[in-house]
Formats: sequence, structure tokens, C-alpha cells
Amino acid sequence: MMDLSGYFMLRLVLLGRPGAGKGTQSEFISESFNTPKLVMSGLLKEEVNEGSSLGEIIRSYMEEGKLVPDKIVYQVLQKNIMEVVGKGFILDGFPRNLKQAEWLDNFLKSNEIELSAAIYFDVDELTVLRRIMGRLICESCGRAYNIFYDPPLDIRKCECGGKLYQRKDDCYEKILRRLNIFNEETLSLVEYYKRKGLLLSIDASKDIKTVKEETFSTISALLS
Repeated sequence: MMDLSGYFMLRLVLLGRPGAGKGTQSEFISESFNTPKLVMSGLLKEEVNEGSSLGEIIRSYMEEGKLVPDKIVYQVLQKNIMEVVGKGFILDGFPRNLKQAEWLDNFLKSNEIELSAAIYFDVDELTVLRRIMGRLICESCGRAYNIFYDPPLDIRKCECGGKLYQRKDDCYEKILRRLNIFNEETLSLVEYYKRKGLLLSIDASKDIKTVKEETFSTISALLS
């Protein structure tokens, strides 16, 4: 076992509804606090791209449009956490339910690793709808606009001249489905980590800069 005594590093779980901005904030945290970011969906894709035997199993599930079983997800995450254990980690997209949270607790405990905190980016569902349904993407340069918060000068095209489009997943029915899944499976983790004394809540309904400042202030207090 690596001796990490005397060192304090961030080991975070990020929680939040779709559209809460936790992906954006995780990038800021990772860069500013020099902490590896582990995005579960990205880890699975990386395993597939590496062409490992585990990756081939994951590929078969993905090609059939099926969820990757937890036991395989656990193997991928376990490997990646141990690779960065000396630097800390930021978990984005895991855990998604109580069963996964309990597995994570047991895994960390068995390796004498303590979670620093679970940060919940709290945002209401109406704000989520505005953020996601209002999103327009430029097919040429990839710039993202929002018709409510950051509208383009011309609703038909980007400043670069590229055509603007809305992603298929950004429609009301699909957003509602994602919100329902979060409420049914993931929202209970807020209370779970609160009971453990690990929950830190951020008002994510504010603009990106303000949320970033509040997040950094919260983390800095945790490190002090």
C-alpha cells in the first residue's frame, strides 16, 4: 500500500442533474487543483479504444445499445483510481445510484482511501430545460450558444458563418427522461453523502463564473 500520510489531496464525487454544469466545473477543478478527472463514460470509451479484452466486452454492449454491467464498470474504475491514487481524483458520472455508492465506499475503505467530499451542483428542473433546450451548436466551429442566456446575433448561423443546429438529445422528451432517471436513481445520493458528513452543496443556477468562484471557495475551505 502506498504511504500517503502527511499529504492531503482531493478525492471528490460530483453530483448534479443533467445541465447542472458539473462537467464544466470538473474541468476547472481538475486544472486549478491539479487533480485527475475520471469521467465514467470516457473511461469506458478509453478501455474500448485500447483494444483490451475488457474493452472488447464493453464494445459489444455499446454496439447493442445496452448498459455496461456494474461488475465491468467497477473493474474499469478500480484500475483508473489506483493509477492516480497518489494524485487524488474527481469522479464525474459515478456513482449513479446507492448500489454503486456503497461499492465505491467499500473499495476505497479496503484500500485505505478516504473520500474528501461529494459536491452537489444544485439546480432546478426549469433551469435545466432552459439550458439544454435553448442550446444551439455551430456545425462548423462547434461553438455553443443558448437562446435564453447567450443568443447568437442571427438565430440561423454562427458568427463564423456556420449553420446552427440543435442536438437530437436536447429535445424535451429526452431531457425529461434523463431528469426522471436522475430523480429515481441518483438524487438519493445527496442524502446518502449528507448523512456521512461529506456533502457540499453549490447553487448551480447561477452563471458559470459565479459557480466556479463558489466551488473554488468551498474546495479551498476543505483544504485549509
